[in-house]
Amino acid sequence: MDKQVGIVDEPITNGGNDKLEISAHANALMRFVEHANTPITVGIQGEWGSGKTSLINTIFQNLETRKSIKQVWINSWEHSLLSSPEEALLKIIVHIIDEIVEVDANQARAQKIKQGAEKIFKGALRIGAQMSMGMEAGKVAQELLEADEQNVAGLRRQLSEVISDMATRQSNPYERVVIYVDDLDRIEPRNAVAILELLKNIFSVERCIFVLAIDFQVVVKGLEGKFGPQTPENEWEFRAFFDKIIQLPFMMPMGQYNIGKYVNSLLEDIGFIQDVKLDETAVSRIIDLTIGGNPRSIKRLINSISLIRMFAQESQSNGNQSADTDHVEIDDRLLQFAFVCLQIAYPSIYSVITQEPNFLSWDDNFATSQTGRAEERVGDTNDLSVDQRKSLFEERYHAAQQTDDFDEGWEKALFRICYVSPRLRTRATDISKLLNFIRSDVLEDQHTIVPMAIERALRQTAITSVVSTAEAAIPLPERERAYQRRYLNGIEAFLEDGKVNHGASEAAILCMQTIHQDLSEWFPGGEFKFHGSMSVYSQKHKFFTAGFQKSRALKDGTQLQLIRHFKNEYRLPKMGTIAGTPSRTFKRGSLTSAHTSDRYLIDIPNLETYQQHRDAIRTLVMESAEMAETGWDKRLKIDYAAGTLSSQHEKILDEDSSASFPDLTAACERLLSPDYTYDVI
Repeated sequence: MDKQVGIVDEPITNGGNDKLEISAHANALMRFVEHANTPITVGIQGEWGSGKTSLINTIFQNLETRKSIKQVWINSWEHSLLSSPEEALLKIIVHIIDEIVEVDANQARAQKIKQGAEKIFKGALRIGAQMSMGMEAGKVAQELLEADEQNVAGLRRQLSEVISDMATRQSNPYERVVIYVDDLDRIEPRNAVAILELLKNIFSVERCIFVLAIDFQVVVKGLEGKFGPQTPENEWEFRAFFDKIIQLPFMMPMGQYNIGKYVNSLLEDIGFIQDVKLDETAVSRIIDLTIGGNPRSIKRLINSISLIRMFAQESQSNGNQSADTDHVEIDDRLLQFAFVCLQIAYPSIYSVITQEPNFLSWDDNFATSQTGRAEERVGDTNDLSVDQRKSLFEERYHAAQQTDDFDEGWEKALFRICYVSPRLRTRATDISKLLNFIRSDVLEDQHTIVPMAIERALRQTAITSVVSTAEAAIPLPERERAYQRRYLNGIEAFLEDGKVNHGASEAAILCMQTIHQDLSEWFPGGEFKFHGSMSVYSQKHKFFTAGFQKSRALKDGTQLQLIRHFKNEYRLPKMGTIAGTPSRTFKRGSLTSAHTSDRYLIDIPNLETYQQHRDAIRTLVMESAEMAETGWDKRLKIDYAAGTLSSQHEKILDEDSSASFPDLTAACERLLSPDYTYDVI
């Protein structure tokens, strides 16, 4: 059962797990707040969802134990609900004043301050309303000066006296007041700026510290009515206002977040991964090229993955043989993760991939089928002629082809598909890098298994696919065989699917049919599953896989995947002209290259080769089934990220904390070498 269903988008609370590892920044800011000269205002900057509330929550919780600090928490968003902007401003100011004076021993003074403050700000708000209707401030300004103790300077002096008295009393000996104002970026920018100005004018008193959660861009938007749109010429005016309010700006350290570790922890929470985590470096790279590292965006991503997992579990419980959730390799998990990220960030590109999963086969004709050559008619502005637009596209297309991101045929097709959409045009390089990363790091550049693996990932992720209106500008013509989640019922459906959707030759169909007949004879009680490939299970463990291949060398045959056997010291079998190869090419330092280390591949170029080695292949398949039935715990298990290896013959727990893991690396280079073979008798 999953540990939890979905991720709640809430900030860190008391006792919460600091998965973003912001405690070091929180501790430094906390020390500053404790010891800084006053008055001072700290501005916590960062885009919406970047973790500002979690950071100030952490500071607040840590300072709760300090008896010398009076803390006040203001949620400006809550005060603005069901209130006019003027009422919200008044509520926030009055709330702060109430919190400060409630501990005043002189209750008569406290009541006088509260009454005077309310009168002052009601007057100030009337002035603002009148000014907005065109009245001159001078005609109503004296309302603020009705009495010496009721103007802003008088109020500030009274509050200063209250705070000073706190520090000298035996009861409530507060030495300073820390006021947190959260969610300023969730209210209308002009109102946020008004709050900042009021806070500066009223509470600029000794022993008073403000911690504000607001992004500089909110201030810019709020000041546009005063300074006009921001330009290089007037930028200093916006900055001068911000600097007047904020004495210590702090930018949320999103670039320092350990995104890979954070995402893994959330995926583990929802049960998507268990013992083996996804490669943190790969996760960070995928996130960077798609949705970005905003924690709020990541939580939405995790919720999509949670739903996908639950749907697959439901399908499996309803007897759908292809909805395999318990036997998904960690590499398939990483691929699923990558495609959910792609789906969220670039839904129309995801839609294109569902039409032709083997994106390495995309060419000029495929791009034309998607765009109708509309890219040649798209311009940056409406005043360009048709010839100018075509010339501009050709110039950019030529320039793109000179780069590593668009020099292959499929990458050129991708550029054309992206060019039609203004948003995708700006992200085309990221999309190319993402697909290349999937190709080289997630799939380890094994071209012959790319389509099959991608189709598996697409089947798992299809239920949350949405083409956004923002990207609907890409003309995606209706396809005769539009991609759908496809569960294949038996060998005949699998063979037909191979012909229709994978271009399998008659020779490949006959080869696969023969292999299925043999497997059915060898394992009459075996559990067969048909989807992107044909798989056989025993004791709920997969021990055999074969699928149609698009590589020229295997177009009339197939590729088998089996489990290494410990009795052969996990060596790769060699049978005359053909030999087993590692499931992945091991690369020193590459975490993903050690995945599926317990398995190996055998290329079968045609039916003749299969029949020639049929007896030896039967022996290997039987040994693989034996590992699934009675030797599952004896498999070769390598966790390159953790620096561990476990097998029937040796165990490695590398004490080296560096990424190299010398003992493990040496073992991997030996065990995962293509030359680590034995002759099948």
